Amino acid sequence: MDDITKIENFICCKSQDDWALNTIQYEWILEHMDAKWDKCKWRDYIVNFLLIMFCCRNNDLDCIIVTEADFENYKNNETQENYLIIMNDGTIQWIRDNYKTNRTLTALTYNIDDDRFIFSVKEIHKTQKFLFENAEERIDRCSIGRIIQNATYDRLGQTAYFNIIKKHWKGDAKKLLQIAKSRPVGLRSVVY
Repeated sequence: MDDITKIENFICCKSQDDWALNTIQYEWILEHMDAKWDKCKWRDYIVNFLLIMFCCRNNDLDCIIVTEADFENYKNNETQENYLIIMNDGTIQWIRDNYKTNRTLTALTYNIDDDRFIFSVKEIHKTQKFLFENAEERIDRCSIGRIIQNATYDRLGQTAYFNIIKKHWKGDAKKLLQIAKSRPVGLRSVVY
């Protein structure tokens, strides 16, 4: 799509989310994620992977990256944190314990065995303790949205990604249920 068409479509729509939903195709955000991989932009790849595969929100991506052995030091931590754990079996375990609806639900745990994702997390872990870090300090949560938008296709936010993804899977009830569980939101939010 050329720039003129993009601008015309944007002018016709009420918001960036409406514009994204009516213009951007699911395949484009997948290609964008692959381009981040090709350019060795590991954090950007991780951000896009988690937004696309799990339809998560910005703060879900505020993770501490640790090995399985190091996780023992964090386990009894009373603060609720999100972790990307490099497991001994070579997979990544993503624990979401600090997310929007965590007061009503327990920690969400996912085992991820995607080779590119695993490689990207390991590369980040070589130099960083946090997914969002600057000079060995955790980036403030207020700044994470901007960093995520810099990583996404056309600087879209997580809500626009969510809407594009649910539109793509509109006819697949099984996939929509999976999205509702992973976000987590009520099924009504995914179907309508």
